[in-house]
Amino acid sequence: MDREKVLEKFDSIVKAYSKTDKIALIHDLDADGVSSGVLTFHAIKLLRGKEPDLVITQSHKTTKLMPETLELLKEHKINKLITVDFALDQQKESVKEAEAIVDEILVIDHHKDYELTSPKTFILKANYIKELDPSKYPTSKLVYDLFSRHVSLQKFSWLSCVGLIGDNQLEVWRDSVEKAKADHGSSIEEFFTVSSIITSVEVLVPEQLNDLFYFIASSFTPKQVIDSKYNEYLKKLDSEVERVKEKFEEGKEVFEKQELIWFEFESEHNVKSAVVNNVSNNIYPNQTVIFVQDKHDGFVSFSARRQDFKVKTNDLLEKAITGFEQAGAGGHIPASAGRIKKEDLPEFKKRILEALS
Repeated sequence: MDREKVLEKFDSIVKAYSKTDKIALIHDLDADGVSSGVLTFHAIKLLRGKEPDLVITQSHKTTKLMPETLELLKEHKINKLITVDFALDQQKESVKEAEAIVDEILVIDHHKDYELTSPKTFILKANYIKELDPSKYPTSKLVYDLFSRHVSLQKFSWLSCVGLIGDNQLEVWRDSVEKAKADHGSSIEEFFTVSSIITSVEVLVPEQLNDLFYFIASSFTPKQVIDSKYNEYLKKLDSEVERVKEKFEEGKEVFEKQELIWFEFESEHNVKSAVVNNVSNNIYPNQTVIFVQDKHDGFVSFSARRQDFKVKTNDLLEKAITGFEQAGAGGHIPASAGRIKKEDLPEFKKRILEALS
């Protein structure tokens, strides 16, 4: 897709936002999703002199617009919708449902391109702007770069660093992070801590994410977030991660031929991503690592990682759930996730092993 035409279309959309529009913003739940959401929140406020009319933090991680989300769009008479950091284009039915309610949808995202075209929806993927694997251009940085064409977001640049670190892309964007660190008199350690705070709230008390979103939007420095009540969840998450890691050492399955590390565990908290990131980055960067979590609700969720890009984990998971009811999967080449019925787990595992053989 032609970069200049993409930017021209983006510019025309955001320059048309006015105070009379009813604008809703939906963001993903992780550090990059929250950071890109807050940056977009500030950008909209600066563009039209009024913050978004509605910020929706969905109850769990999904690329679908949940029924309650669609009801909120109707209830608040939303006519323009912005989504950041999740692949809404993967869910054609959700796009149709939203288009029946709103006049215009802007999707800003750095996941795989599902090549959806629809009359009311403009999808802007990271790889349309920069020749880089989209996983390496997190949405927080993408949003910052795009909206900075129209408004000054420099005083919020630390938020793009939080998102970059949350998506494991510090080294790719180290120059930008170093500049933000100097501009704000901050440190990379503080950016890491804010990212970890968002993760801890997402995992342990997701019902507080919307409140955290607004708190971060009212904060001018990382230190304000670090000194907040939300910091208390960090130690709790660290404790849960260590508990699961101990179980991992006992219960992991190693498939040498497939270069696969497989681990199934139980936890009431959605801790799998936090633990699999730790294990994949620090222990098995050159193998496919899949964690499967059971919360005893009839489903299992899973996260896959492969740091050397040798396996496209997003394609691997998407193909492995084909034909399963109430299933979903997607993400990036090195990091992806999904959810299936527990009864489908044996077949899912079989398909993974076959695909990697």
